[in-house]
Amino acid sequence: MIASTLGFRNQNMRMISTIGVFCGMILIPTHLVAIESQVYYIAMEGSAPYYSPSLATVPADFAVQWINQTATAHTATHDGCLRGKPCAFDSGSVLPGKSFPLPTLKVGTYHYYCRIHPIMRGVVTVTELPLKKKVLPYQDRLL
Repeated sequence: MIASTLGFRNQNMRMISTIGVFCGMILIPTHLVAIESQVYYIAMEGSAPYYSPSLATVPADFAVQWINQTATAHTATHDGCLRGKPCAFDSGSVLPGKSFPLPTLKVGTYHYYCRIHPIMRGVVTVTELPLKKKVLPYQDRLL
């Protein structure tokens, strides 16, 4: 079930073919390399809170992907698109069983809704990347 996979997850997003052999006019790929990417999943659901999770906090380097788990079309539309302000994203109609991937967003808070069903509302908060943990000189001596 898709719902159990929502939230943070590694996903192979694309494959790159490495060209290694030239035979006359034909290039033959020698191997495929998978590139991993971080994705945060948000489900579009048929009952409240409609987007799950409805309040999502995502690191800046993560993509966000909405997945429509209902029998009707929905959208994920940034509030700015409606108010004449900068429009950060607008999925258009996401059909049942389909998804809307958004590669990355700038740090900030993004309120969004469904244009088809305005009762559906959610918030994505994009945070700075976590800082690397500093190791103090004496920490390696603690038990």
